[in-house]
Amino acid sequence: MVLFYSLLYEKGRRSRNEDSVVLQRMETRAGETMALICDGMGGEDRGELASGYLAECLSVWFYDTLPRTLHHGFSKSRIQRSLQRSLFTVHEELRAFGLENSLRCGTTMTMLLIVGRQYLVFQCGDSLAYSIRRRIKVLTPRQGDRRGVERCIGIGSFKRPHMSCGYAFGKQGFLLHSDGFGDRISTRDMLNVLGGERIKEREDADKALRALAGAGMRRGCSDNMSAIYLKCS
Repeated sequence: MVLFYSLLYEKGRRSRNEDSVVLQRMETRAGETMALICDGMGGEDRGELASGYLAECLSVWFYDTLPRTLHHGFSKSRIQRSLQRSLFTVHEELRAFGLENSLRCGTTMTMLLIVGRQYLVFQCGDSLAYSIRRRIKVLTPRQGDRRGVERCIGIGSFKRPHMSCGYAFGKQGFLLHSDGFGDRISTRDMLNVLGGERIKEREDADKALRALAGAGMRRGCSDNMSAIYLKCS
């Protein structure tokens, strides 16, 4: 189902990278794929710890819990409930860690899950996901000022992730990115280098993501920049 992928992991002008980027695949009949970007809350005490821990826990969920969830067939509601339980557990663990150590330890999350020809996108925070063919479609809601980010994992009260779903067609691309990557880059910029028939192999995607990151930095972006591009067969 997923023909190839490309990853970008760039700290930008920050002293450390608080993002965590994960791509996991299972060679089953359906061919499950999980792409995940966790962005530690900028300016918080232990953002990189929070994003890394959430990424690790969701990788375990993908390999251990998801196959059991899919045992009786594909069900969006079962997957959603299973993921929410895992996210709630991590949220409470990070909150407890923060209280014990007088820290604010939070992270956002955006996940793309592909099972066969169907996809699910889950979002907690402000990292975005897109579907790209000849046009670009935003699959996640946009949020405003980062200081007011909703559905953050580890800080405040737990809120269910936003979910969207659909079917993945041949020659379709998906892009996930942290808010830093998209800070100075428009959807038109993304479509100009990733849309249509421009991306034929992984090297094309690598160059496109680096070009977008470079343009963002030239326009003044100083945040961490992370992105995952996937091309479907």
